[in-house]
Amino acid sequence: MLHQIKGLSQGAKASIALFISSIVTKGISYLTTPIYTRLLSSEEFGQVSIFLTWQNVFGIIAMFSLTNGVFNNGMVDYPQKRYEYSNSMLGLSNLITLVTLIILIAVYPMITNYIQLEPEYILLMFILFIFQPAFNFWSSKERYELKWKKLTLYSILFAIASPLCAIACIYMFANNRLPARIFGAEIPLIIGYIAFYFFIAKKANFKIDTRFWKEAFFFNLPLLPHYLSALLLGCSDSLMISHYIGFSATAYYSIAYSISTIVMVLWNAVNASLIPYTYEHCKNGDFASVAKVTYPILYLFAAITFFATLLAPEIISILATREYTDAIYCIPPIMVGVFFQVLYYIFANVVFFFKRPKYVMVASVTATALNIILNSIFIPRYGYLAAGYTSLLCYFIQAMIDYFALRLVLKKNLYSTKILVSVSIVVIILGGISIILYDNCLIRYITILLLCVILFVKRNQLQTIIKIR
Repeated sequence: MLHQIKGLSQGAKASIALFISSIVTKGISYLTTPIYTRLLSSEEFGQVSIFLTWQNVFGIIAMFSLTNGVFNNGMVDYPQKRYEYSNSMLGLSNLITLVTLIILIAVYPMITNYIQLEPEYILLMFILFIFQPAFNFWSSKERYELKWKKLTLYSILFAIASPLCAIACIYMFANNRLPARIFGAEIPLIIGYIAFYFFIAKKANFKIDTRFWKEAFFFNLPLLPHYLSALLLGCSDSLMISHYIGFSATAYYSIAYSISTIVMVLWNAVNASLIPYTYEHCKNGDFASVAKVTYPILYLFAAITFFATLLAPEIISILATREYTDAIYCIPPIMVGVFFQVLYYIFANVVFFFKRPKYVMVASVTATALNIILNSIFIPRYGYLAAGYTSLLCYFIQAMIDYFALRLVLKKNLYSTKILVSVSIVVIILGGISIILYDNCLIRYITILLLCVILFVKRNQLQTIIKIR
């Protein structure tokens, strides 16, 4: 086994290491979830979820999502100036962060009742936004250069330090558990990010080339609605549940949704390797190889989403108390939605390569707007369970729009429509069947066993995932 690993290419080694790192770091996060659900009330847990949601929303605007898209292009276009480029992007990010903070301070009195965040939490967020891009840029550079050892080490260290400090603070400040949880988790990260901030600045000799700014700003500006919409499509559910029902219902939905994020961690790790492969082969016009590699990945994630759906009752019982049991019925539509997210990324990877981000933006904005409208109609009527089904529909629509965008860009079919439609129908049917199987443990366990056997038999085909470089 060791000999086989040594014989792998540097890209394959990096893919495996970063895949394992993602699993470990997110695994640590999910291992602490049962602790948080038992240390905090459901209302406090819901408030933490709302804080994290707004942190993600404001983070996209304040940090301008410069780590995505444009940064990878910078690594390609300026191979001899990568640290200088990183430091320049850091300067641009900080400038936008400060402008965003000033605007938010000005409008805070008008939005305070809606966002439901105290001023000290917003200030904490923006301190994080100043320094976090440094680690993000460094991570992206290391990943692009297939340097996985330090990246893996620091990612795991941060993943351990943050929850340990948060849990310790909850015990130390038992009468103020909510701020203890939030500040305790963020402060260790800020300290670590500061170190990377000065590391990048020093490596760049503190040089900031504002000539990079114009290109990056106007590349990401049309993408900002896309990134924001993509995030809101996933998290507007929690915000609207909190608004219409309350923090406790938000906590129930957040626990159910956390299972989907586990699968998305797996996907992000795979996609981190799939993107360079896709770019290189699209550059050479070898679209057949892209499709050939993508199909096994698609089949794998169809199986993973079904597998996670079947295990929902057991996962919920581990992550939370009996109070959260009904949340399992949110999971089937959420997980089917995850499959359509995977489809969307597969299509968008190619669209991004051809630098046609406006098509991706249209898909994201359309799906998000529809999701908000549907949630405002159905959550007040049917409760938090409705949010799972509205999300499923909107992810499906997003994937459809991106599919047609891909065909428009390439002027031909990159992927077989028959395969895409067939797999999608199977995933939807299996999602519906899983709801029925929740009441029959024996059949459910037999189905899980059969799925494991199928994956084992097909293991050789799935090795494609670690050989895509």
